Amino acid sequence: MSFFEQTSALKPMHATLLIPGYQLVGDLEVLGMVQTFLNDETKGTFTIKNVTVYGLEPHNPAASMQIRELYVRKDQTLALAFDAEIPRDETGLMPRTEHIAAYTSHYVVQGHYHMGADALVGDFISSTRSQFVGATNVVFFPLFHARAAVIQSASLVYVYAKAVRMHHLV
Repeated sequence: MSFFEQTSALKPMHATLLIPGYQLVGDLEVLGMVQTFLNDETKGTFTIKNVTVYGLEPHNPAASMQIRELYVRKDQTLALAFDAEIPRDETGLMPRTEHIAAYTSHYVVQGHYHMGADALVGDFISSTRSQFVGATNVVFFPLFHARAAVIQSASLVYVYAKAVRMHHLV
């Protein structure tokens, strides 16, 4: 292999992405440790392969589409849920958890949010340096009437921190 050849360490991970008005289900291409990959500020988009796009709002003419490869801006992702169990050392999650309901523009994402030992519950989301905060044992509550079935729960979810409008302990 020459110096200029790139080795591909990308691994597809089946995931559901929630963005305003859409639910995307497909294979997210992840490079390295999940949380490090999600919070990489040099990458502004996610690549999802073999994706089914569901238009969730009643007035949206795009009810369902199959797309081979889709690029999604990170800052438009409200939440990202993984279908399969991921080994803890690959998630990058902090050991301390608090049972929290976090509200985005379209969903309440309730689960056990992971944070540092000295983090304050009241401002851990707004003061995080990470783009995404991790939660486990999550339940989703849509804040709108969806025309298609929306993901109900997931064992591992990352929520875009800037999309969280408010949160509280459960």
